[in-house]
Amino acid sequence: MNDEPENHTIRLLQEMRSEMKAMREDLTLRIDGITHIMTLLAGHYHSVEDRLSSLEDRHKG
Repeated sequence: MNDEPENHTIRLLQEMRSEMKAMREDLTLRIDGITHIMTLLAGHYHSVEDRLSSLEDRHKG
């Protein structure tokens, strides 16, 4: 009878560990997604800067 509460506690701790692992994996996926979006935005911004510089050079000349 004494083993039963210990088994219950161990099972609860294992479930908590599993849930924490799932949350970390979800966070990693979200961070990867945000990183991808930021990379795309940086590339777009660089392209816009190049086009704007080109237009300014044409306007000056």
